[in-house]
Amino acid sequence: MNTKLRVILPVSVLFAIVISTGSIYAQSLKNDSLYFCEEYKDSKEIGNSTEFYLPEKGGTITVMLRTAKAIGVVSVSLLVEKDVAGMREKISAEPFDIEAHWDYIFFADVFFPEPGKYKVSAVKKNGDVIASGYVRMLKGW
Repeated sequence: MNTKLRVILPVSVLFAIVISTGSIYAQSLKNDSLYFCEEYKDSKEIGNSTEFYLPEKGGTITVMLRTAKAIGVVSVSLLVEKDVAGMREKISAEPFDIEAHWDYIFFADVFFPEPGKYKVSAVKKNGDVIASGYVRMLKGW
């Protein structure tokens, strides 16, 4: 009898498996990914989402970057662009020093000035985009 066991895990659990096993499961992380959370504290991602509420004068979130293999560079810029009707307006491009052997990186306190849809990209010095993600910043109550 040929049966297959299919287990569906939340993304955070899947990443924990990928990191902890270093075996066949590591192949399931084929692409680099960039995503968002409220903060990274005590080695934990807190409040993962694609939407966040902003205070009146803007606010910050944490940007997470996971790469399928060691990133291989010692500097990355986070390019933040506001998406307005398909046109992108550059908001900021902040450089960060990192270690070439890292494959899991967090960027704390990335500032968003106002509500809207934003594209955030991790970019190498030569201009190559490592990974990008979209986040929506909502007007706070």
